[in-house]
Amino acid sequence: MRVILPILANFFVVGAALGFGSLFVHLIPKAFSELDRFVLRFLSGFGLLGTILFCVGQVRFSRLAILSVLFLGVFIGFVSQGRGTPVGWPAPKNLRGSAIPAAIVFGVVLLTAVGGLAFPTGDMNNDSISYHYLGPKVWLREGIIRPVPDEVTTYFPAVVETQYGALMAFGGARAPQFFSVVSLATILLIAASLAIRLGLDPSGAWWVAALIASMPAVYHGIYSGFLDALFASFLLAAARVAFDAERRAEYVLFGFFCGFAMGTKYTGILAFPVLVLCAILIALGTRHRPAWLTFKSAAAACVAAIVIASPFYLRNWILYECPLYPPPPALLRFFPLTHPIPNVIQALVKEVRDTGGGMGRGVTAFFLLPLNVTYHTAVFRGAGGIGLVPLALGPFALFAQRLGAFAKGLLLFAALESVSWFLTAQESRYAINIFVISALFGVIGWQYVAGSVSRNARVLAAAAVGISILYGWWMIFPERSEDVHAALSSSYEAKRWHAETACAAGFDFINDEPSVKKVLILDPGVAPFFVDKPYVKPFGVWGERSVPSADTVPDVMAQLPALQVTHVFDRRPKGESFHLPDHPPGLTLVFEREDQRIYRVD
Repeated sequence: MRVILPILANFFVVGAALGFGSLFVHLIPKAFSELDRFVLRFLSGFGLLGTILFCVGQVRFSRLAILSVLFLGVFIGFVSQGRGTPVGWPAPKNLRGSAIPAAIVFGVVLLTAVGGLAFPTGDMNNDSISYHYLGPKVWLREGIIRPVPDEVTTYFPAVVETQYGALMAFGGARAPQFFSVVSLATILLIAASLAIRLGLDPSGAWWVAALIASMPAVYHGIYSGFLDALFASFLLAAARVAFDAERRAEYVLFGFFCGFAMGTKYTGILAFPVLVLCAILIALGTRHRPAWLTFKSAAAACVAAIVIASPFYLRNWILYECPLYPPPPALLRFFPLTHPIPNVIQALVKEVRDTGGGMGRGVTAFFLLPLNVTYHTAVFRGAGGIGLVPLALGPFALFAQRLGAFAKGLLLFAALESVSWFLTAQESRYAINIFVISALFGVIGWQYVAGSVSRNARVLAAAAVGISILYGWWMIFPERSEDVHAALSSSYEAKRWHAETACAAGFDFINDEPSVKKVLILDPGVAPFFVDKPYVKPFGVWGERSVPSADTVPDVMAQLPALQVTHVFDRRPKGESFHLPDHPPGLTLVFEREDQRIYRVD
């Protein structure tokens, strides 16, 4: 059951997403291929499903409420089938191609599927453990979607996290891990859609998929709960629609995808105007119609994007006084907080600056980015590079005759997004949409070289492709080997749980001990995602204070009766001492390890 339930939960969510996506089918341009229609249907449905779950969750986020929403999506899908709405499943002829890239893609998908069944491990340095998974778990326990008071990042937009909650409700903690298969398939399908639109044959589309699946910098944003590949898929879907849009309905669909991106990550706010600008420029340069009609259609897209993203930002504005919470310092001028959180804001700003510096901010550093993302990727959170193909073969795409308005739109979008990424946070996961576009033009350049120049050049080009894929597998497969081992061996998974999860023994005691009803966690470094019981964590890693008028451990202990906890979990950080003295009054030691102590409240 530890394998079956996560898989079934994913099928359920995917089925509901496809059902909701059928509501958008009439907005998709009729000239689009079956592959286009399928991936756009899924992504639009997935975005709508997450938004509906978020809205419903403001009132009730129980298993019954989630089940009702999922069944509604499945029902809409069945009704749309009955009315003759096309399923949009990719026709085999559009996916048929070379056996070699297909085998490469299959290998990565298989690795992802098996590794995705491993139970999550880690600590508060892992974004998924600290908030992508924590938020949904707490929402399910509390029966309502509200930010977790000890983790300020749970105030962020949550299109994907709400569906993690749905997956956890019926498939447990492994289900969102296994969802990485869906994330991988989605980014590969939208990339194949773009590849065929750019003029590549099915074999070329397969090679695009093989290169993207083998890019460590892309793959790092796919598994273990990271949502960056899905975010990039929304942006690429928006570009797919925008650069071919003619009817106002198509611009509205473009706006919906922008809204789903803004509902997934705050960085969607930066990408949104870039996409709108690119769409306007492409339309003005290629469409034979009055400019005012283009601007009117773009305005419709903007309205659609704002409406679809508004629930996430209105919730924060209504309940927490600012649409973006915690607010960037510049927004405090317009949204002064009644209850300011200066330490938290400062800590987050410092984190962005420290981790987003990348290769520097100067002009020289910007023009060296293609080289650096290929060879010097450790500074981008060690995610690995993108392989040789974009740098070695991408420039040749500029000579290809197939470069039309659509290709120019993608290049402009990638260029402007690169500038935005360079000036904000240079973390590789945030640039997945740029890396996908670079792979597209890399394969176009490869086909141009293969058909235009000498045999030696063709051999060198093929060698660059081979080196890129081998490099990717060399980075990806060893990194996932422990996940695969844990998924296939329960005994190894238990051993790994204790080796890789700080305070694993303490979590086991809390979760297995019937007398533990509610626990007080004193150390900010303890990951409450692994606690299956209600908890209070007074101090967050960003400086959050979840207990009023309690800035120190003695302040918290003075309020112990009001907190109504049955146990206290104390941890000793490395090189420091426990937060409580050896024999605290009113507490009885019931569990002890070298760095952990659990007390029963007398």
